[in-house]
Formats: sequence, structure tokens, C-alpha cells
Amino acid sequence: MYISDFLDICDPVLIFDEFMEGIDLKRYLKDLPRHDTGRKRYNPVNMLKTVLFEFMTRGYLSLRQLEDSCRANIRFMYLMDNDTPSYRSHPG
Repeated sequence: MYISDFLDICDPVLIFDEFMEGIDLKRYLKDLPRHDTGRKRYNPVNMLKTVLFEFMTRGYLSLRQLEDSCRANIRFMYLMDNDTPSYRSHPG
């Protein structure tokens, strides 16, 4: 089963994701520095969409709340493809 199967067809996260996919965010995230060491990098497109959705829903951004949302909120799990970033992470 997919996480999207648990979301209502009219859920705002699905509309937000469709809108963001139409923007082609990879075009804006192409100049990221190389990542050779340390923990595997989170998908930068998913991170950006998740940060923007958090800001859209709450009106502010708290990285700790973002981490909690990615663990417990199905909308954020959907945006991050069920990957949970640490609050110490950043989109780049």
C-alpha cells in the first residue's frame, strides 16, 4: 500500500504536491554542493516541498516540529516518501 492511499482525494497536500511538481524544482536545486561523506543526503526536492508545506500550514517553521510531523503526520510522510529527517537537517 502507498501512503497516498490513506489520503482523501481532496487533501490539500495532494494539490500542493501536484502544484510543486509542475514547477520543476530540480531546476532550482541543481547547484547543490557535492556530498561525499557522512549521512546519506535527503532528497532536496522532497525537503523543500516539506519545508514549504510546513510554512504554509503553520505560518512559521520549526525544525523540531517538522521532524515530529514527518514521524507522525501522514501528509508529511507522503511529501518525504516516508523518510524522516532530523531537526538538524537542512534542505541542502
